[in-house]
Amino acid sequence: MLKQKLLEDLQKTVEDLGYPSTDILLSISKNPEFGDYTTNIALQLANLEIGKLHHSPVEIANEIKNALEKLVIGDKERNYLEKVEVAGPGFINFYLKTAALIKNLPLVCNYTAMVDPQIKVAGEKRKILVEYASFNALKPVHVGHLRNIVLGESLVRLLKSTNNEVFKVTYTSDIGLPTAKTIWAVQQLKKQYQQAQKAALSEKADFLGQAYAFGSEKYNEDEVVKKEINELNKKIYARDKEISKLWQEILGWSFDYFNYIYELVGTKFDKEFLESEVEGEGKEIVLKNIDKVFKEDQGAVIFRGEEHDLHNRVFVTSAGNPTYEAKEMALAKQEYKAFPFDLAIHVVANEQLEYFKVVFKALSLLDKNLAKKERHLSYGYVTLSSGRMSSRKGNVIILEYIYDKVRRAVEEIMKKSATVKDISENERQQIINMVSLGAIKFSLLKYSPKTDVVFDLKKSVSLTGDSGPYVQYSYARAKSVLRTAHYDYEAKKSGQPKKVGKMALELEERMILRRIEQFPQLVKEASDSFAPQTVANFLLSLAKEFNLFYQKHPIIKAKDSGEFRLALTCAVAVVLKQGLYLLGIEAPERM
Repeated sequence: MLKQKLLEDLQKTVEDLGYPSTDILLSISKNPEFGDYTTNIALQLANLEIGKLHHSPVEIANEIKNALEKLVIGDKERNYLEKVEVAGPGFINFYLKTAALIKNLPLVCNYTAMVDPQIKVAGEKRKILVEYASFNALKPVHVGHLRNIVLGESLVRLLKSTNNEVFKVTYTSDIGLPTAKTIWAVQQLKKQYQQAQKAALSEKADFLGQAYAFGSEKYNEDEVVKKEINELNKKIYARDKEISKLWQEILGWSFDYFNYIYELVGTKFDKEFLESEVEGEGKEIVLKNIDKVFKEDQGAVIFRGEEHDLHNRVFVTSAGNPTYEAKEMALAKQEYKAFPFDLAIHVVANEQLEYFKVVFKALSLLDKNLAKKERHLSYGYVTLSSGRMSSRKGNVIILEYIYDKVRRAVEEIMKKSATVKDISENERQQIINMVSLGAIKFSLLKYSPKTDVVFDLKKSVSLTGDSGPYVQYSYARAKSVLRTAHYDYEAKKSGQPKKVGKMALELEERMILRRIEQFPQLVKEASDSFAPQTVANFLLSLAKEFNLFYQKHPIIKAKDSGEFRLALTCAVAVVLKQGLYLLGIEAPERM
């Protein structure tokens, strides 16, 4: 896009003026009155020794401005800048020519882009492992867990869009004290267990969630029960045959349910790691490194985090069982063996911040190079009006409940739509599913991962607010215009719309052109900073600008600008679809 051209010409100008090569930051101007792009390169150069010998930041900025104008303005090959201005203490603002923005339309709007929403943006290719979902088997999947899945999936798509090779994994906890609590409870709730054996998958999952909450409650209240569960935990680690049969049966229920959830939200993994598969090796690693990395303490093996300004943590319990921390030592090795990555990103809630600090520090003492490649991407809680959810207390709102509530709300909205009355029931259900999932996913992705989210059902399905359905509706509206006009994408690939050079664009038209030009940069920024909310907020802005344009100006019936406005509408549809894809959201053709 034009930003790359500007960067290259700006770099050449700076070097031709005798300044050293340096990374130039070219940002999108927040206010279009101050240009389309802006840079602080003059302030950067003024801080260098060569800059101090020459001029002030403003003088350097003017020097760059004048040289760049000579290079670009008037050159037929480079004629994309309207003007360049120096502002404030030395900022340089760049105003793009409208004609140059319009020339981008055929590159954005074409049949291939409309069919395949996967966007490709230039970037340094790396091998990146993303570990997400990572449920605790036998525990309920609630809307808080869903934030993990949609954040991880969106991150994967963003990283792939910027030329990275991405390996998607999940790490399921299928052994340990939570498992023992659930199995103990299942043994007590014999009647309910027998009913669950004959029940549907969702009812099996619901039963296991109730069993876990019951087992956790009794474990905390009754010392006798606590002792029984601890003994049961030892048997599980020892792979006791009697216990293993029940263990594997209910694990099968959980795995089947997880696969149903993954399919529902559109996620597939390259590999699933199990805690039960790394626990033995993890324990072995810890025991081999006693007095090197770990210390014995009252029958347990611990990592003295206090020596590194961290918390002390147990890696092997006094009962001889490896903890989560010990298993992480083996998991890191196994993940790297499966996919030799440059970077591994673990998408885990922010309550585990201190946990990962200790884990990564211990790993660095075992394998410094591997530890350098590890990163924890934390995210905040999802709360409802009843407050924070906890599966230990049993006051969780399971994913299916939220999905069903949202789906019902979307169905009621769809009943009022005249555009879907003539479609088949099958297509109607597909649209309802797309919009329902879009509502949930967007409401979880439009905020910074680090912030807590209050899920609001009414706001999540709004067609007029900052919601996924609003963006989806904007896409469907654009496609409706193109269908009505019988717009031929293939025929428009060869060049820009006619009569453009003679047109005076409306403000709304130029705002959309400007927004479309910015999209690749926004994608790159979102990928580099692991920030899907950047894309979500961009889509909201583009959708609002398109709807304002749609309301104020005729498109199909426009006298001289109809062809251009259809091309602009097509470009909007393509970018909205690409952006929604990056968030893991489907774009319905009709709503």
